[in-house]
Amino acid sequence: MGKQKLILPLKNSTIVENAVETVKSCKAFWEILVVYHSEEVMDRIKKYDVKAVYNARAEFGQSTSVIEGIKNSDPDAKAYMFIAGDQPFITKDIIEALINAWKKNQNSIIVPCYDGKKGMPTIFPVGFKQELMNITGDTGGRTIIQGNSDRVMFVDFYGTMAGFDIDTPEEYNETLKII
Repeated sequence: MGKQKLILPLKNSTIVENAVETVKSCKAFWEILVVYHSEEVMDRIKKYDVKAVYNARAEFGQSTSVIEGIKNSDPDAKAYMFIAGDQPFITKDIIEALINAWKKNQNSIIVPCYDGKKGMPTIFPVGFKQELMNITGDTGGRTIIQGNSDRVMFVDFYGTMAGFDIDTPEEYNETLKII
């Protein structure tokens, strides 16, 4: 996008603050980690009660954020939920629906489908920790999901913009028109 998209204005704050506030509104989390690679992002999130983890290897892809998040998470965690900071239409209700699905299926990888399209946030049981620690590049957990289709539970959401993410100036401008 040419600039740090997470600090762009959104509502009365920024894209990253919107994401943190949405996650913090869910009472199901005992620990919230924000993996960042920009001091500008850190400046925006330091006012929140979250654990901030610097990712010095962000240029090597999404996998490095996943790995940093896991390395710095609670050693007693039962699962890991990965939420992208650039999805401004993710809501508390969506996050809680995914968590509730995981609570009923704790050995499953939980993946949302927005109008039939797989997306984020995703939940991985702790049993996938080593596989997650070994991912590379910019694919996140997709290869693990594809390789374990028998352990994936999809949660369907219809008529929502939640799967929309901001990757281009045009998508950012579209978001501003909607919000």
